[in-house]
Amino acid sequence: MCGRYVNALTEQELLDEFELAVKADDPRLLPDDWRPSFNVAPTQEVLIVAGPTEKAPERHLEPARWGLVPSWAKDPGIGARMINARSETVAEKPSFRSAFAKRRCLVPASGYYEWQVTPDGKVTHYIHAADDAALAFAGLYEFWRDKAAGDDGEWLVTCTILTTAARGEMTAIHDRQPVMLTREERGGWLDPESTPDDLFAAIDAPAPELAWHHVGTSVGSPRNNSPELIEPVE
Repeated sequence: MCGRYVNALTEQELLDEFELAVKADDPRLLPDDWRPSFNVAPTQEVLIVAGPTEKAPERHLEPARWGLVPSWAKDPGIGARMINARSETVAEKPSFRSAFAKRRCLVPASGYYEWQVTPDGKVTHYIHAADDAALAFAGLYEFWRDKAAGDDGEWLVTCTILTTAARGEMTAIHDRQPVMLTREERGGWLDPESTPDDLFAAIDAPAPELAWHHVGTSVGSPRNNSPELIEPVE
């Protein structure tokens, strides 16, 4: 699964890695209040890369709350239970199938945390690309508005991260891992014309080479958020 991750990517890294568009009249890419996070937790606001739409014909960044809220949900609180979507069932599950068909995104990350269960207790690992390049988690996003508020209600943008069965050495840490798309697979994931076969091929494609190390337990509290969280410990 993926329950905590890191996004400390710079504006230039986001531009280079995700081929993002910047408006000619507003060269800023990141929101004014954006700050790197070394402990992104569920229900927090995150950044996603959305693909071409009628209103935005190029790849672009969008803020979204982590935890997908389906458009038909009565209460946005359901999003706290929708931070991950299992790739094996994402096309059939009512909560995710519409977004899987129409609203796919990338979730930029520097790395993520995973907890390994051992005979001596849980061990926390920080997992990242072996070359320290940015990771692109396969994601979905949705729009939700409180029907009781009518046309005056504000739209809420939410997202989820797809997971798949752990692969290779990762199976020693956990039985699940986020779907991580290489540069070759990202365009197809965002392409509105991609077929389900195309999408599942991207999910099943080899992930970037990963590396990991043991980190401290402070990441367990979302109140802790500093570069020290990803430093190796004995």
